[in-house]
Amino acid sequence: MATIEITVLGSGREVGRAALLVGRRGGKPVLLDYGVNFDEDDLPVFPGHVRPRDIEAIGVTHSHLDHVGAVPALFVSTVPRLIATPVTVEVSRLLLYDFIKLNGPNLPFDNYAVDTMVKTAERHDYGETVRAGPYSITLLDSGHIPGSSAFLVEVDGHRVLYTGDLNNIETRLVGPHKLRGVKVDTLVIESTYGDSNHPPRKATEERFVKAVKEVVEAGGTVLVPAFSVSRGQELMMLLHENDCGGPVYIDGMIREVALIYHNYSEYIRRHDLLDSAVKDYVIVNGWRDRRKATRKPGVIIASAGMLKGGPSLYYFKKMAGDEKNGVFLVSYQAPGTPGREILETGRYAEEDIEVKARLEWFDFSSHIDMNGILETVRGLEGLKRVILVHGEYNVQKHLAERLRDDVGVEEIVIPENGETLVFQ
Repeated sequence: MATIEITVLGSGREVGRAALLVGRRGGKPVLLDYGVNFDEDDLPVFPGHVRPRDIEAIGVTHSHLDHVGAVPALFVSTVPRLIATPVTVEVSRLLLYDFIKLNGPNLPFDNYAVDTMVKTAERHDYGETVRAGPYSITLLDSGHIPGSSAFLVEVDGHRVLYTGDLNNIETRLVGPHKLRGVKVDTLVIESTYGDSNHPPRKATEERFVKAVKEVVEAGGTVLVPAFSVSRGQELMMLLHENDCGGPVYIDGMIREVALIYHNYSEYIRRHDLLDSAVKDYVIVNGWRDRRKATRKPGVIIASAGMLKGGPSLYYFKKMAGDEKNGVFLVSYQAPGTPGREILETGRYAEEDIEVKARLEWFDFSSHIDMNGILETVRGLEGLKRVILVHGEYNVQKHLAERLRDDVGVEEIVIPENGETLVFQ
């Protein structure tokens, strides 16, 4: 009987910094994700150390830095195998370049390592199975963002499913995950929202569109700080389908990501709608366009989503003091970020700006919620155990109780970082 080991290098009782080793005892494991978090000083925090020569391959679920941000460190002096979808590889390149631009002195790699990673990456589509040593690795659609994958790793008859980030709802950008009916022995699943549920997406969209139209019709401009990957494009598509009555400006990396999505249209559920939005909206190219964007009623979608920097912070400073404008946050606002401070206090303390503009937060999360997790687990076949990662410990304890009581899962593990789990 084979012995399987799973070592948690990151995302143990924390959100983000995903990194997991899955393997046969005594052999080289597979590394699934290798991401970073950020400390209070906005410096990158890396997962546990692993030597590239000690792994069979790396599987990257998607392009967000908390899943791919540390991967180039493994390409500094060698070239391990990397497995991901084509769109994940291309968007990762863009985000990693930006990561180096902002944090270069604090990183153990440079653009050359990123270029090596991208050049040598093995690009595979959903449903494809890759051999890596004794392992069979199958990519499955996780429904999180375009190109995001769950990885099904099989060795010696044991099947481990690692979800990465997951979602089970349909949006204009992507469809729900495709995990129902998958045969699994051990499930490693994210638990970011394991104790709460999102409001119905349609209701959130309707409330957002209505609020945007109210501000624009009253002569104001709406600022929508948004993540460059997925969230910005989703909001572009939503507004394009629901005319807000004024011009829509796109600023920051959102446009570059949208163009990559255009080149990989098979990963976009409504690629026609995204392409139309890119053609019709005003792309900001420099400060002249930036100043022009705030002069007439309309909408500005700009990175970054938590107002930590980028063009969105410029627009916020310019617009927040005018009550006819709107600042509509559409992303999770982490503790310690300007976005979170503004929501909680109505002020931007660093420059003593009082927010007089209409301020609202809309739940456009791309993470699965508690009911979605329960439904997903019910839909798997042959499940023996569940391992909860990528969540806060108190949230995971609540989710574990629901999995036992509502779904009947008997073996549930909530590992810490650095912990190795052993299964027969």
